Amino acid sequence: MKADRKLKVGDSGYWATWFAKLLFTLISVKVWGLIAGTAISTWLLMIHCNQAPVVVGDKVIEYGINGAQWVTFNTTIWALIFGMKEIFRISEQREYSERAGLIENLDTRIRIAKIQKGNQKNSGEKTTSVEFETVGSEPDPI
Repeated sequence: MKADRKLKVGDSGYWATWFAKLLFTLISVKVWGLIAGTAISTWLLMIHCNQAPVVVGDKVIEYGINGAQWVTFNTTIWALIFGMKEIFRISEQREYSERAGLIENLDTRIRIAKIQKGNQKNSGEKTTSVEFETVGSEPDPI
């Protein structure tokens, strides 16, 4: 079902959709979060590289963050943001698949009901309504 919504480069409206997606991505909070996090952590790394540590008694005080802290911070933040994006994408695909399955199941039940109704008319039997079993339902919205 999701494949029906994809546009190809030659399709009408492709570039407008592409440009809109680019703009929405640029105004996204996660993009600015990644830019700010990377910029600030890089600034702190440069401070660490260019500033000599201060020794006070038996303690060494370093400025900024070291390379290992920079890598840990940035890879964690980027992995969290892109990992959540993939989780949402998988969830959306599963939702489309479930919806398609439910629609197909409903169509099958309707066809079966029509066939049964047609067979009952042909055999002279009284027609009765076909009952559907409700297996599960969505919770009521709050």
